[in-house]
Amino acid sequence: MHKEREAMAPNNEQARVGIDIGGTFTDAFIAVDGRLQIAKVLTRTEDRAAGFLEALHTVSDRAGTTASSIEFLSHGTTTATNALVENTLARVGFVTNAGFTDMLEIGTQQRDHTYGLRLPNSLAVVPRDRCFGVSARIDAQGAELAPLDLDEVREVASRLRDSAVEAIAICMLFSFVDSSHEREIARILEEEIPGVPISISSEIAPEIREYVRASTTVLNAALLPLVGGYIDDIATGLQSADVETPLYLMQSNGGLTTGEIAAERPLSLAESGPAAGVMGLARIGMICGERDLLTFDMGGTTIDVSLVTDGIPAFRYEGEAAGQPINLPQVDLLSIGAGGGSIASVDSQGQLSVGPESAGSRPGPAAYGLGGVQATVTDAHVVLGNLSPDRKLGGSVQLDRERAREAIRKNVADPLGISVEEAASGILRVVNANMSRAARLVSVARGLDPRQFTLAAFGGAGSLHACAVADELHMTKVLIPRYPGVASAIGLLVSAVRHDVRQGWPRRLDEVSLDELTGVLDSLEATANGLLLRAGHADTEVTFEADMRYEGQGYSLTVPLQRDDISSETLERLAEALAGAHRAAYGYVPAHPEMEIVSLRATGRADAHPIASLGGSMSSGDDHKSDLARVFLGGSWRDVPVMHREAVNGQISGPAIFQQEDTTILLEDGWKATPIEDGNLLLERTRKAVDA
Repeated sequence: MHKEREAMAPNNEQARVGIDIGGTFTDAFIAVDGRLQIAKVLTRTEDRAAGFLEALHTVSDRAGTTASSIEFLSHGTTTATNALVENTLARVGFVTNAGFTDMLEIGTQQRDHTYGLRLPNSLAVVPRDRCFGVSARIDAQGAELAPLDLDEVREVASRLRDSAVEAIAICMLFSFVDSSHEREIARILEEEIPGVPISISSEIAPEIREYVRASTTVLNAALLPLVGGYIDDIATGLQSADVETPLYLMQSNGGLTTGEIAAERPLSLAESGPAAGVMGLARIGMICGERDLLTFDMGGTTIDVSLVTDGIPAFRYEGEAAGQPINLPQVDLLSIGAGGGSIASVDSQGQLSVGPESAGSRPGPAAYGLGGVQATVTDAHVVLGNLSPDRKLGGSVQLDRERAREAIRKNVADPLGISVEEAASGILRVVNANMSRAARLVSVARGLDPRQFTLAAFGGAGSLHACAVADELHMTKVLIPRYPGVASAIGLLVSAVRHDVRQGWPRRLDEVSLDELTGVLDSLEATANGLLLRAGHADTEVTFEADMRYEGQGYSLTVPLQRDDISSETLERLAEALAGAHRAAYGYVPAHPEMEIVSLRATGRADAHPIASLGGSMSSGDDHKSDLARVFLGGSWRDVPVMHREAVNGQISGPAIFQQEDTTILLEDGWKATPIEDGNLLLERTRKAVDA
């Protein structure tokens, strides 16, 4: 534990700030010479860059410092995520080989509606009339079958210009083997259509499977104008505030990068904020001796669940965005529409549902008093007494219990013919069941027992549901960080700068040339170090992995590759690693020994001097005396102790409510809470869970 703390200690720490934009609140965390402060402001959905700057100034003022004194600034953004979800993407043109212009339309054999043969699939991001082919061709071995016709490319440029495209994606067959055609096409298009940003697949996703590579490249291109503009707006605001430090952004891979690089690869920001939360909780768990976590991040719009095993977040290389597959390294997260703002409704069959639609920050839940009239999860907590109208949510939003009661009565209670309290309790039971299902998908569905993990609850609403969700999963421990409502902002200040690069390199293992393997790894290492150097970091660490499979298999497993002294023993270790990974994933090892390398990967990391402390006491204007509140628990109203979290000095048995600026913690019957390292809370179940 002490070694972990020493490893986190920065040199001459001054002002370091993390800002994460969520669906309802924008969270900020600042460390100034060891002093900590937080701030939450309502998210400005119409201008998130302005909301970022508001949060920056608010937290700086509260810490008694100025924005100009900031030496490190990191940001988790929803800009890319929202654009993908809302389909507010740039107008993209797509260039590929002649005869393959229907690639995006055809997709794969997977269908949105397995049995609905007449129902259309998700629309391609680029419609057919903006897909253009050129007759050049390179084969799978890198041989040029047909040269690039420069006049043909210029004709395509003219058609792209006439189509008024705002960005261009280029994906040629086997460009991961030889990228010369893609690069030459990009060069000509830059000359012919200056100012239009271009993504090429050999830089964005240089791996096998043309459709996934094309889809990834197209989505990256579709985000270029929006994310680039957003980063420029923030940079302008920072310049006006005399902030001279570079802006770092969290990527989906759980690592930071500079705004300049992020603007070129905006798709890497698709899970920016949620990834920061997992990284933060992984670090907090290690400090507290809880290395195996099921992370549970509940904000205003979604819940994001993930696993941390032995202190390392789960990772994946494939995912989906805007209904299209993407192939990028990312923290393995599952998101569902279940947050504090999730809307509860009753359908024509009398079925109560909660989410995925959210009231957002404006108008927000009815209890916000900002014009919202629909019943939400937050309204249910207000009605049941879990959230007090005497306190401001997030330090700024005054809650209105009568508005919450009216929304639940009109939208849920009356349609079901039950009391408002029963309706509010039903809303919470439904959303807890939804979240428990999501947790089972990342654990039980993968052969893992959630009872072997500690539930790490964070986000503004996570602490209200932690005990109930843990009960449903038969988990016995819950870790709640010192500042759960701003945990993603904290994660921004404990993460390394990271860049992942890879190269498709299909080879049978018994046919691998050690000299060729060394050359590819050298090239990957140089690329990773080059990106880190662009980010201002020369002291780096590069590790390697290989995607491998048994001959005849369609998909691969990622295994570690030891870079030192490439030899026949290197290949033997790869064979052993694949056998072990296959046994762990599928329970057996294929009888035939033929193995293949599919891709090679390099991960470059550089220390960003993470903050020394993630918890401890924080000044507050609240008095810390205990009180009683009327709370609807177990079907009846009860008097429940309510206290500020700073007053929790020893073990407390539930039911109880702990309040702090960034969240409210509901300690239910049959649970006890104990303060542990750095002011974090460990909740432990004291009674046996009852099977549902």
